[in-house]
Amino acid sequence: MRARALALAALALAGAAGAGAARAGAAPRAAPPPVARTVTVAPGGAAAALAAAGPGDTLVLAPGTHPGPLVITAPLTLRGTPGARIEGGGRGTVLTVAVAGATVEDLALEGSGADIMNIDAAVHIVRGAGVTLRRLRVRDVLYGVYAEHADSARIEDCDLSGRVEHTGVALDASGAAMAGDGSGNGIHLWSCSAARISGNAVRHFQDAVYMSFTNRTAIESNILTANGRFGLHTMYCQQNRLRSNQFMRNVAGCAIMFSNHLDVRDNDFAFNRGSRTYGLLLKDCSDGDFNDNRMIGNTIAVFMDNSNRNRFRGNLFQNNGWGLFIFSSCAGNQFAANDFIRNDYPVALDMRYTDNRFDDGARGNYWDENPVYDLDGDGVGDVPYSPVGAFAFVSKQYPDLTVLAKSPAVVALGVAERVMPALRPSEALDRHPLVRPVAVPPSRAAGDAAASAPRAWGALAMSLAMLGAGLAGLRRAGSRS
Repeated sequence: MRARALALAALALAGAAGAGAARAGAAPRAAPPPVARTVTVAPGGAAAALAAAGPGDTLVLAPGTHPGPLVITAPLTLRGTPGARIEGGGRGTVLTVAVAGATVEDLALEGSGADIMNIDAAVHIVRGAGVTLRRLRVRDVLYGVYAEHADSARIEDCDLSGRVEHTGVALDASGAAMAGDGSGNGIHLWSCSAARISGNAVRHFQDAVYMSFTNRTAIESNILTANGRFGLHTMYCQQNRLRSNQFMRNVAGCAIMFSNHLDVRDNDFAFNRGSRTYGLLLKDCSDGDFNDNRMIGNTIAVFMDNSNRNRFRGNLFQNNGWGLFIFSSCAGNQFAANDFIRNDYPVALDMRYTDNRFDDGARGNYWDENPVYDLDGDGVGDVPYSPVGAFAFVSKQYPDLTVLAKSPAVVALGVAERVMPALRPSEALDRHPLVRPVAVPPSRAAGDAAASAPRAWGALAMSLAMLGAGLAGLRRAGSRS
């Protein structure tokens, strides 16, 4: 009996040991993921709520003033309700995003510091990929949004206003001159890729948008106006796309430097005026496409230096001082199917020989000052046109001469160039000038062409009248002698 009891006990111990071994060898059961929460945050509690929040949470800021600075360290959504704002109190950055995948939307942010070296901003994204900023209202800040190493950032439908007036004078929120440096940028991207900046209104910064070492980024449907320097400024950026933006009434419209393979389409570069300023500057930019843009009312519409193999098609150059201002360092650029209407100088070059082309081999451009002959009625002129006049060639070197631009003597010189091609200062030719405009709606184009015709023919008539009067005077003087 005793032996039997010992055997049963041994079997029980063996079974228990086997069960324990099975449990030890089994995969541990994963803990359930934390449930994302939506938390409404009262004024004064934002810092604590952000510190306690986890991935996927949504923090909703109630109406009122939420003191900053604040920091986001979890991939969450920070959302405002009408009347909610984060106030930086003039110290540092109002909101720092230091994590990937966060979203900030429907908020007002105000009152950053004024320290350029510390990058005081409304929002500073630090090494956070996939961050989204949406429908933010930003006021009284040094930088609007500063993003560094922030790939795939999305900045959409924001309204940003800084401290820099069009004159470059820094102002506070009340409009009074303030001490300190107000020269931050509205949206500043450094070392980013695949970002998207769309639907924003940016004004009163040094540059509305500044990008450095930022590639494959889309800038679309933004209004960039009344800034102290440029509407857009890029340095060392490749394969970026500019679509349907307004670069208007800045000190200068758009400065693109050391940036290649651009796609620039359907933008307005308008009313960027000042001493030797421009709508679009291309410095060391090559292999880009510039299509269907409107260059209106700028001192210089397009300024090009050491930029090669770019293609301009379907653009409107209207009411500018200079349409194209091209340095001899540029080569292989092509301009076709563009409209040049009422510019003081359609094209200015500083070279006699150029391989920049003003037609594509079949179609050229429309030049409102060119009296086109089209005997076969194919819409293309029968005689090549030289868009570079002798006076434009000289005044490029001596800009003060522009006060004489519409004088009778200069108009007569233009007539003489057309009669005697040997007087042309440059070999640049449009071999297939167009009879009618192509880049603007027909009704508007017809109005522009009609308006420009009396001016050209009136000037020609005046020049011929003065020439006739001069010859008559010489004849009378000869008869007296």
